[in-house]
Amino acid sequence: MNKNERYYQEYMSHRHVSRRGLFRAFVTASRNVAPPPAALPPWPLPPGTVTSAEFFARCDQCQHCVQACPMGILIARQDGFPQLTIEYASCDGCGKCIQACSGGALQPQPRFDTRLRPSFSDACTHGSRGCEICVEGCPQQACVIGGSGLPEADHDRCNGCGECLIQCDRQAVTLHSVI
Repeated sequence: MNKNERYYQEYMSHRHVSRRGLFRAFVTASRNVAPPPAALPPWPLPPGTVTSAEFFARCDQCQHCVQACPMGILIARQDGFPQLTIEYASCDGCGKCIQACSGGALQPQPRFDTRLRPSFSDACTHGSRGCEICVEGCPQQACVIGGSGLPEADHDRCNGCGECLIQCDRQAVTLHSVI
């Protein structure tokens, strides 16, 4: 992903960008990001995707979902498909992207879920204690401190909003797809 001035202007036009997220944007702007592993789907899909095969069959690349997202976390890829990018703002599950989808690629969900789940590295601990900011910031209370002192996610409670990633100032949280 090419992160240029337009990219950062779009992210700064959100309702909310945390100071920590803004600082992380400046620190990580020059890093080379490795491409995602070759798996289906090759990138995080928007909320409301029933299956990846159905999404790719129905998405007409109109960009209505990208334009409707108030958080700006849906971006248009070079191939025209939308991509969920939870890097500087979390997904609040407003459903505006689903409402804007005219092709039927995104469907209303009985329970909001981005189908992303966090994994935590040992970079989050400082000595023998962790900061626990991901636990405090999780709106679903899906993050807990495990017996090893590292955070763990309850995948049944987690809705993949990405708030734990946004709150972490040590870059110890990564989100992976569970489709």
